[in-house]
Amino acid sequence: MTMRWNASGRWGLVTMVWVLLLGLPAAAWSQGEPFAVTRFVVCENVHDRSPVNVLDIFPAGTETVYCFLEARDIPEPTEVTMVWYHEEQELARVALAVGQGPRWRTYTRKKTMGLTGNWKVYLLDSAENTLASVQFVLE
Repeated sequence: MTMRWNASGRWGLVTMVWVLLLGLPAAAWSQGEPFAVTRFVVCENVHDRSPVNVLDIFPAGTETVYCFLEARDIPEPTEVTMVWYHEEQELARVALAVGQGPRWRTYTRKKTMGLTGNWKVYLLDSAENTLASVQFVLE
């Protein structure tokens, strides 16, 4: 990337916007989000507050799937909800506290009840706005 100084002594607008965007995490690009979502994944387990075996296709016979959230730069305590869907039917809503601070990790888990096919988990803020989502398949 080439940066040029224009005659008035100011950076070009396009160059400045580009530089600013490069310095921001992707989750911070949209305004109004209560924090940065740095990881929102489904996995086979959570151990020591970290996801274990992140997958997007789970083998037949998987009894439980975990959905893991890592948030950063939380300005104030808040509540989020993870909403679990199987084939467009809502199966569960789980409210979770997210504390103030530089980093917060939390998760939910769902028994699959042998329901094969397409699954999705939405992360909602307290106003029901979607902050993130993740899809997976249970074979």
